[in-house]
Amino acid sequence: MNTLRITRPVLLLTAGIVCLVVGLALFGANATLAQTNPSFHPAIALLDASGAPVQTSGAPVSTLTTCGNCHDTTFIAANSSHADGALRSVRQDAAPFVAESTAQVETNCFLCHLAQPDNAARLAALDSGQPQWASSATLRAVGLITQSASGWRWNTGAFRPDGMIDPALLGLQDPTDANCGQCHGTVHSDGQTPLTLTAGESGWETLLRGQVFSPQRISSSGLNIENKDTLTRVWDVHAERVVGCTDCHYALNNPVFDTQPNITGPDHLQFDPRRMDFGEYLRRPLHQFANSSGAAQSGFGGAARSCASCHDAVNTHTWLPYTERHFSAMTCETCHVPTLYAPALESVDWTVLSADGSPRMTYRGLDDALIAGFQPVVLPTVGTDGATRLSPYNVVSRWYWVAADGTPVSEADLRAAWLLDGAYAPEILAAFDADASGALEESELLLNTPEQVGLIAARLSALGVSQPRIVGDVRAYAIHHNVIGGQWAQGDCTACHADQSRLAALVTLGSGTRGGGTLMLAGDLPLNGTLQSGADGQVFYRPALVAAPPQTPLVDLYVLGHHSVEWINWIGALAFLGVAFGISAHAGLRVLALRRQTKRASKGTKRTVYLYGVYERVWHWLQTFMIAGLLFTGLVIHNPETFGMFSFQGVVLVHNLLALILVINAAFALVYHLVSGEIRQYLPKPYGFFDNAVMQAKYYLHGIFRGHPHPFAKTPDQRLNPLQQITYLAILNILLPLQIITGALMWAAPRLPDLTAQLGGLGFLAPFHTLIAWAFATFMVLHVYLTTTGHTPTASIKAMMLGWEETEETASQVSSSGPAPAQEVN
Repeated sequence: MNTLRITRPVLLLTAGIVCLVVGLALFGANATLAQTNPSFHPAIALLDASGAPVQTSGAPVSTLTTCGNCHDTTFIAANSSHADGALRSVRQDAAPFVAESTAQVETNCFLCHLAQPDNAARLAALDSGQPQWASSATLRAVGLITQSASGWRWNTGAFRPDGMIDPALLGLQDPTDANCGQCHGTVHSDGQTPLTLTAGESGWETLLRGQVFSPQRISSSGLNIENKDTLTRVWDVHAERVVGCTDCHYALNNPVFDTQPNITGPDHLQFDPRRMDFGEYLRRPLHQFANSSGAAQSGFGGAARSCASCHDAVNTHTWLPYTERHFSAMTCETCHVPTLYAPALESVDWTVLSADGSPRMTYRGLDDALIAGFQPVVLPTVGTDGATRLSPYNVVSRWYWVAADGTPVSEADLRAAWLLDGAYAPEILAAFDADASGALEESELLLNTPEQVGLIAARLSALGVSQPRIVGDVRAYAIHHNVIGGQWAQGDCTACHADQSRLAALVTLGSGTRGGGTLMLAGDLPLNGTLQSGADGQVFYRPALVAAPPQTPLVDLYVLGHHSVEWINWIGALAFLGVAFGISAHAGLRVLALRRQTKRASKGTKRTVYLYGVYERVWHWLQTFMIAGLLFTGLVIHNPETFGMFSFQGVVLVHNLLALILVINAAFALVYHLVSGEIRQYLPKPYGFFDNAVMQAKYYLHGIFRGHPHPFAKTPDQRLNPLQQITYLAILNILLPLQIITGALMWAAPRLPDLTAQLGGLGFLAPFHTLIAWAFATFMVLHVYLTTTGHTPTASIKAMMLGWEETEETASQVSSSGPAPAQEVN
């Protein structure tokens, strides 16, 4: 027994060690197999344009010939959005120059399908005027080709004896995020190595939009970002969730995805299980990708998808008031790309050149060496469903020289005008070197004087440019990446629903006079607003979103808290203040008159009468509190910046709840007054009405100061005087229904957009709703004051609280004026 007790732990330990060793061995074998396993792609021979092996001909490789043995490269090149990708670069997207010819450049399959393409060598071949060698240069990193002073030479030792290329060496594969990032922008898939980048050298998506595709947390990056320690969010939530570029930008005819052509089929067919054979797809893969420019015209379903294609936003945004309205007026990126933390272009100035021939650039969100980040500007854009919504953009100003016909001056002519043998021409240095240092600082690269402008214009004219002049334009670049969720998304309603919100924030476009050139907004982009000049020659763009450009009409864009109609507010405020001033004057005169009276006039015999039943009092006070609450919450909604202590979202919900209670209360009151016959209290009788109204007006304007009794005493059947009758008739039958109808239509705007649009949209309904609210506010002030005109200042209020009131019987009551209607003695 003792021996068994001793050996059992030993046996268990031994078994555990054996299992661990076996597991490590299996893991190591799998890892080794994974590392040495060649690409699924078979071995290929590199062929030149004539079909000869390149290692024997020494000619540049032809991707169309090499890949054409298995793939229909003619079809691929003719149906590819990347066919001319070999010439696309950041500078061409940021510059106004006419695109270079792609006649000598084949589609570069290696750039996207190699595990280690040499993009730097490819770009060098293009820049050196050797476009035919661009695809070959892409293979330099794998050791298949080298470059020397005599040119490019194939490394014959890297080829197999049969002339084929080892698949493991070439590493042909599906495109990865890194392949896309070579041209499109910064892609950083390593979550451990700190991300670094250099402004202007990170791909056009990063340069023009500030986008970085990485799962790394910003706080873990190697960038000098303001308050970086607090930015524990990732650069892009899709990268964090292992959603790659090709997951969204897939080939449209890929049978893995349900992207069936939009062809006419039977009406009964909702799902077609037939798919393209995978072998046929590999032979003719369509290189037009989903969610890319031109994809919508391809005829394939799902060519242009939105966030809603993958996400059910309605069910996850239950906290958001008017959810459907927000989704119909703005894209998801508007809130889910709140701030970008990579330097993005603010302006590019091609009127001057640096010593290396590059333009003068300024960056958004960059303060010297500190990255502060920037908030995108919100502009209207047409979505995949044809609807126009607000979406985030980066706005870039471009300045450049043009000839007499408006054609931009070529980069070659600009270099010739500024540079001589790789350095500034002596005339340029003499005109711009203000500190005589022998070199031009960035601050000196500005056309500040007519002499400097004339010098460059003259040098361009000498090169054959006709009547050179400076122009500028502003371009907008849509932002769709750097998406973030949770607490990092924009959740502050006042970011948009405020007077000085992001919807109208000034966007800087750089500084400098640019030689007197004129800056214009590009007409083919969703720019609608004005350009403004600031101090030191700064230029700003202010978006105007009330009316979008004709080509992208943005219907009913009226943002509560941001937009308002000033003349309506002026009319409402003047009416309110006018009534308040009149009340103050009237009350002051009453006090003075009361002090002068030595003996008040007799008001006849008083008797206590039960005027208001329980329901009438409950209805009255509930309606009063609802209207007061609606006025206050409406004031907060239209002026959120003034009432920053209140939650905009909470106030909107309270406003809607109060409105619902008011409508229900009004409906019950209507039924009660109709059934009980109390509706007669509010209906003035035509006979003698005008005379009675004049009599009541004279009392308020004259008799009340002399202590005269009311011309119409109150009874349970006659509680309202003639002026009250006509006032309540207008309030309850005109203003209240209009306020309810306009409020309901505003609430129903996302649900009944066509009906709302036919009635003028929010641009009409919201100001009209505001005008009626001013009328209610003015009436409430007047109403409260008139309750003090009873035989005591608090008599009418007490009566509405308790139901009983002391009334007077006077001679005027029994005059031939006929029965007078009812409620407080106002």
